[in-house]
Amino acid sequence: MRAAWSSSALFPSLVASSDLMTIRSFPARLRRYLAVAVAVTTALGVLVLGGFFGSQVVAAAATAPAATQCDPPAFPTGAGYQVTCTITIDDTVSAAGATSSTVTGTACLAAAGVTPPSGCTTTVTTSNQLVTSVDQCNGIVVGGGSNLTCNVSVVDTVPTGAATSGVTVNQCIGSGTGGGTQPTLLCAPVASTTNAVVTQCNGSGTGGGASLRVQCDVTGATTADPITVNQCNGSSNGGGSTVTCATTFTNNFVAAAPTTTTTVPVAGAGGTTTTTTPAAGAPAAGGPTAGAGGATGAGSGVTGVTGTAAGAGGSTGALAAIVPVGSPETGLGGAAHSRNDDLLWLAVALFAGAGLAATVGIRRRRARAVGEAAESL
Repeated sequence: MRAAWSSSALFPSLVASSDLMTIRSFPARLRRYLAVAVAVTTALGVLVLGGFFGSQVVAAAATAPAATQCDPPAFPTGAGYQVTCTITIDDTVSAAGATSSTVTGTACLAAAGVTPPSGCTTTVTTSNQLVTSVDQCNGIVVGGGSNLTCNVSVVDTVPTGAATSGVTVNQCIGSGTGGGTQPTLLCAPVASTTNAVVTQCNGSGTGGGASLRVQCDVTGATTADPITVNQCNGSSNGGGSTVTCATTFTNNFVAAAPTTTTTVPVAGAGGTTTTTTPAAGAPAAGGPTAGAGGATGAGSGVTGVTGTAAGAGGSTGALAAIVPVGSPETGLGGAAHSRNDDLLWLAVALFAGAGLAATVGIRRRRARAVGEAAESL
């Protein structure tokens, strides 16, 4: 009976001892892993939420849109077509430096001899970037018996005094060959310039045919915004085909709107307040101007920055220099509201790390309590 009692008494002890070893060994490893995980997670949270990683990422350079029209595969390379394409680029730079563009294009495709408006489609595209390149009517209708008419119009609207650059031309080189009635070219100018602003009508209308079958010109000597035009190259090369293409540059210089000054009498001691209204988009300059006798000696300076309230002391001038003007109006002795989101995120990360550390500590205390209870058995 005693032996049986002893063996049964030992069994719980063995079980408790085994449990104790497991409790003491496994949670210890787990605590080390969790401690490392908490440290790493907290550090990463501070770096990410604090903006470290964000500051290291370099944003991809934004590129202005490229306008394209009447190119393959949208337009065919076969014979017997009437192609008429026009595109207008309106690039605008405001006095404040904001940029925008509107691209209006009309593309017409029909059988040879069928003129617009047959087969025409018009599209309008806007952007907050300037258009820097145009590609139009290149490598199409080369099978003969086609008529190609394409036009590019670039209109730059910029503040008065904006810098401009010259329009260089690479035009009508290797075009109008293949025999036929002479002369075959009417181009203004015929020029070959490397990396030109306008490259057009090169290697086109080479199949022979009527006189002056290649007629191309560039109008406008300067451009206010950097842009390149590439059109009507390697097109309409079959026999009996014609090429008529043009590029035009127009610069619109806009002066800033003038400011408006209004003088309003100040109630009280005869002073005046001058208010200046700046042009749209321009920062306000200055503020209320104290008139003679109104804001510099007759007011108490307590009721506002103009010091027009009745009273004595002549302290308005000094107060006007130290009391904040404009929104937010904090009054005497106040402080403008401010916040720092980086510090807020840092606090969130630290609180999260503290919470995880507290969780590990609680689990450790529970494991120790279980171990102590097992030893007491």
